[in-house]
Amino acid sequence: MKTLIKTFTLLVTLTVLITASINASAFNLSEELYINDIPFNTTEVFNDIIAEQNLINFSFEEEQYVDDIPFNTECVTNNCLYNKAMLVEFNFKEEGYIDDMED
Repeated sequence: MKTLIKTFTLLVTLTVLITASINASAFNLSEELYINDIPFNTTEVFNDIIAEQNLINFSFEEEQYVDDIPFNTECVTNNCLYNKAMLVEFNFKEEGYIDDMED
């Protein structure tokens, strides 16, 4: 009986969802009317600003090289650091036995 109720509920839910989906795709929103609420032409304003600041043809001057980073930036990745660490021989002193487990 439980299975029948769950199956029926699932079928009804799927039917409602599919019907709602089909009906929702049929809605056509009407085109909004044009409202001229900006009292100037924004394209002209933009072009005037660009022309005033001469931003259309900008160029950067060539900068001199400044060596302000005191390390090799190509060797910052984990792989490079791993390779450097593998070249170093680590010598650890032997530790004594510690009986820290109580019976």
